Amino acid sequence: MANDNRSNSNGNNSDPDFKWDPLRFISKKPDEVLKKVDDRLDVLEKEYFSDKKDKEENLPNILEIYGVSRRDFLKWTAFLTSALMLPYIFEPRVARAANILTRTPFIWLDMADCMGNTEGFLRTAHPTPAEIILNYVSVNYMESIMAPAGYQAETRRTETVKKYKGKYILVVEGAIPTGMDGKFLTIGAKGDTGLKITKETAKHAGVIIAVGNCAAYGGIPAANPNPTSAVGLSSVTNRSVINIPACPANPVNLVGTLVEYILIGKAPQLDSLGRPLWAYSGRLHDNCYRRGHFEAGEYVRQWGDDGAKKQYCLYMMGCKGPFTWNNCTTAEYNQDISFPMRAGHGCIGCSQPAFWDRMTPFEKPNADAKIIIPGIEATADEFGVGLFAAAGAGIAAHAIYTGVKKKKEHKKSKNEKNDDSGKNDDNKKE
Repeated sequence: MANDNRSNSNGNNSDPDFKWDPLRFISKKPDEVLKKVDDRLDVLEKEYFSDKKDKEENLPNILEIYGVSRRDFLKWTAFLTSALMLPYIFEPRVARAANILTRTPFIWLDMADCMGNTEGFLRTAHPTPAEIILNYVSVNYMESIMAPAGYQAETRRTETVKKYKGKYILVVEGAIPTGMDGKFLTIGAKGDTGLKITKETAKHAGVIIAVGNCAAYGGIPAANPNPTSAVGLSSVTNRSVINIPACPANPVNLVGTLVEYILIGKAPQLDSLGRPLWAYSGRLHDNCYRRGHFEAGEYVRQWGDDGAKKQYCLYMMGCKGPFTWNNCTTAEYNQDISFPMRAGHGCIGCSQPAFWDRMTPFEKPNADAKIIIPGIEATADEFGVGLFAAAGAGIAAHAIYTGVKKKKEHKKSKNEKNDDSGKNDDNKKE
C-alpha cells in the first residue's frame, strides 16, 4: 500500500506522482487520469447523496427554480470546461462536480471588508449557473445569511470543523487585522478575534480560498497607513491558500476553482501570487475589445469626448488593464455581459496586491500620475516579471509615440488648413 494510487477515504488524491497540468497537457496516461477523477466523483457522490434519485434530481430542481433550462446548464458546463482548459470529455464530469459542490460542507468567514463579494453573489437579479451554485452550496456557517446567531452560530462552526475535518471548504472574505493581537476585529458572543477564528478554522479545512482582494492581499483595509495591521489570509496560516482576487471576485473564478478541486482533490496550478493560472494568466489588456484602438493610437482623453463615444482605448484615462492579470474581459460580470472597460471606465487593477496604494489615482494618465509598478506586481508566473517590464516599457513608449504622432498630425493638419485658408483669402483679394 506504500505506493497506492487510489483516492483516500476523503476522496482526495493521495498519490504524490499524480500529474495534473491542464494548461499544457493533462497526462501522458489520460485513461488513468479519467479513472482517478471518476473514482473520486463516485466516492463524493456516495457520501453526499442519499440515493440515485437524490443525486440525479438535486441540481435540476435547483436550476428549475431560477428558470435555467437543461440546455443553458449544458452550455455553461461547456464554457467552464473550456475556461478550465480541460478537453470536452470532461464536460459531464464538470457537471457532476458542480452537483457535488452544492452538497460539500462549506464555511464562509467574513473578516474586515465591505462584503462586496457576498453581495455580488447573492444580489444578482438574474443569476448565472455559477451564482446559483454558490447560492446553494451547503453553507454550514456564514454570518451574513445563517439563521443561528450568538452561541448557536459559534457552535455550528465548531461542530462543522469537528464533523467534516479535512473535508470542508473554507472561504474567507475580507482582510484579517493583526494589530493588538487581532482585537480590531472581534466576532460572535465570545468575542473571539477574527485572527483566532481564521487560524482555528483553517487548520482542518480540505481547501482554503481567499475570495476578493482584501482576503487575498489585504485590500483597502491594508492600504497605507494600515492602522489595524490588516493582512491577507496567507499571512496568518501556514496552509496553502488559493487567492481569487478582484473587487468583487468573479463567481466563475470561484466556482471554477472549486469544481477543479472537486475533480482532482487538490488546488489548481497557481501563479506566484497564489492565483489559479487558468483564470489569472492573461492581462486584461490582451483580450480587451478596445485593444485595436490602443494599437491605432486612438484614446479617450476626456470623459464624454468624441473618443469616449467611439469607445476608444482608456489607457490615457488611467486604465490599468495593461498591468492587471485577470479574465474579466472573457468571463465578464453582470450576467456575463459586461466588465469595466465595456461599461466605459478603465480597469483599476483590483486583482493586483496593494492596488489601492500602487494604482491610484485611478483616472489620471499613468505617466502623469507617476505610477511605478514594481516587478513583482506584474508576475503571473516565473516569466511574468520580464514580460511585464518589457510590456510596461513598450506600452509607455507606444502611448508616448502615438500621442506625439497624433499631435504632429493634428498640427500638420491645422497648418495645412491655415495655408488653404490663406490661399483662399489671397484669391479673394485678387
